[in-house]
This record gives sequence, C-alpha cells and structure tokens, in this order.
Amino acid sequence: MSHDFANKDLSRQDFSEQSLDGVDFSNANLAGANLNRASLVDANLSNTNLAGANLSHGILNQANLSNANLCGAILIEATLDGADLCNADLTGAKLSMAKISHADLCGTKFVDASLIEAQFGHVNLVDADFRRSTLIGVTIEQSNLDNVDLAHANLHRATLSGVSMRSANLFGTDLSQATLDQVDLQDANINGTKKDE
Repeated sequence: MSHDFANKDLSRQDFSEQSLDGVDFSNANLAGANLNRASLVDANLSNTNLAGANLSHGILNQANLSNANLCGAILIEATLDGADLCNADLTGAKLSMAKISHADLCGTKFVDASLIEAQFGHVNLVDADFRRSTLIGVTIEQSNLDNVDLAHANLHRATLSGVSMRSANLFGTDLSQATLDQVDLQDANINGTKKDE
C-alpha cells in the first residue's frame, strides 16, 4: 500500500483492520472513514480531517494527530501510547475505555466528549478543554493538567493520582465518589464543585 496519502480525499473510505503504520495522512480528508481495528503506529495524521471517523480498537502508538479534526470520531478502546494530539479537536468524540499514555495532549479539545473508563497515564493535558465531558470512572495518573478546563464535566467515580491541576477550572464539576490522591489544586477554581458530603 502507498505510504503517502497526504492531502488526499479519503472520506468514507474503508481502512478497517489494515496495517497503516508510518503512513502519511497529513492534511488528508478522512471524514467518516472506517479505521476500525487499524494499526496506525507512527502514522502522520497531523491537520487531518477525521470528523466522524471510526477508530475503535485502533492502535495509534506514536501517531501524530496534532491539530487534527476528530469531532465526533469514535476511538472506543483505542490505544494511544506516545501519541501527539496537541491542539486536536475531539469535540463530541467517543473515547470510552481508550488507553492514552506518555502522550502530549496540550490544548486538546474534549468538549462534550465521552471518556467513560478511559485511562490516562503520564500525559500532558496542559490547557486541555474537557467542558461538559463525561469522564465517569476515568483513571488519570502521574499527569499534568495545569490550566485544564473541566467546567461542568462529570468525573463521578474517577481516580486521579499524582496529578497537577494548578489553575484548573473545576466550576460545577461532578467529583462525587471520585478518588483524589496527591492532586495539586493550587489556584484551581472549585466553586460549585459537587463532592461527597
């Protein structure tokens, strides 16, 4: 298979279960594409339109997704180890049970996204936007969430351990039954936060 799909219109194409490791999809249009169970290790998906694409069970380790449009994309049980998602837009995306580790997600938008039981470890989420997102049962460990916006997000039963959340916005955030262990909330806005009595 060609390793260069840069700038190509591949909307609604079927790449399910294909090995696409190292493939260049930069600036391509993959809106609505089927990438279910595809392997995209070290693939270049920067500035790519993946709106509504199905990446469920995808392997995106070391993939470059910076500035990608992933609005409404499905990444259920996807694996993103060492991936770059800086400034990617995942508004309304579905990432339930996704595994994201050693990844760079600075400035990433997760507005209205569903991240139920997703696992984050050793990730950079500085300036990330999780407004109104569903993070029920999520696990976030050894990560930087400074200046993150979690206003009106649902972190019911979430586990946060070894996390820096300095200057974070937790206005109206649901932290009921959440476990916070060694979490730095210096200068964070916790007004209206819902906690257990």
